[in-house]
Amino acid sequence: MITKNAEHLLRRTLKSVSWADSILIVDSGSTDGTCELAERLGAQVLVQTNWKGYGHQKTFALSQTKGDWVLVLDADEVVDPTLANEIQQAIKSDEHFAGFSFRRVNYFATRRLRFGNGRPHYVDRLFRNGKGLVSNHRVHERIIIDGPIKKLQGELHHYSTESIRHRIKKNEIYATIAAEDLFHQGKHTSILQLLFLMPLSIFRDLVIKKGLLDGKIGIIMAITGAFYSFSKYAKLWELEHRQKP
Repeated sequence: MITKNAEHLLRRTLKSVSWADSILIVDSGSTDGTCELAERLGAQVLVQTNWKGYGHQKTFALSQTKGDWVLVLDADEVVDPTLANEIQQAIKSDEHFAGFSFRRVNYFATRRLRFGNGRPHYVDRLFRNGKGLVSNHRVHERIIIDGPIKKLQGELHHYSTESIRHRIKKNEIYATIAAEDLFHQGKHTSILQLLFLMPLSIFRDLVIKKGLLDGKIGIIMAITGAFYSFSKYAKLWELEHRQKP
């Protein structure tokens, strides 16, 4: 797990994996007591302040692991009891899987999201040490497993949105990084993207992905998500504009 000022999340997350043989946390310079709490709860804490993005930080954390199996978590994720039991049984079985995936369920505060872009989806997070790596994306990194993967039935609860303020702040950070990455890849912003990206994104999340069935929260998530996409390309335009005479 990697952390930064996650003291308010850590107790719930670490309690859900207290059965693990060891817990490794790589912290990027917390000032709120994250490291002290993690150590009191039995985790090993390493501090790595040379921040180059989520993918790079998790790759460093992975390089420090010593167990036969590795479970990668974020500080705002909780392993439910069913999944905890499944994981413990899976790694003891004779089945020759390189890794396992399970459903991640997103939450707005304590409200479970069932539809839209926040609907549950499978993520690859558990793998034999040496059979998995982390993509080098600065945001939205993912685990890449080399070999056959089996789906488990338990759930990973992802408390990704604490409040509307938290969601907007998070989107702002991610949009800035994503725009910079697009800029360095030589991508450009078009008028069509600026005009139609938001309405098309809202239609996709509310209608095609049935976000309307989540009610008002579904609408809020669709609009804030659409604004994230718009902000990303608006920021890309700004970076392009700054380079012009």
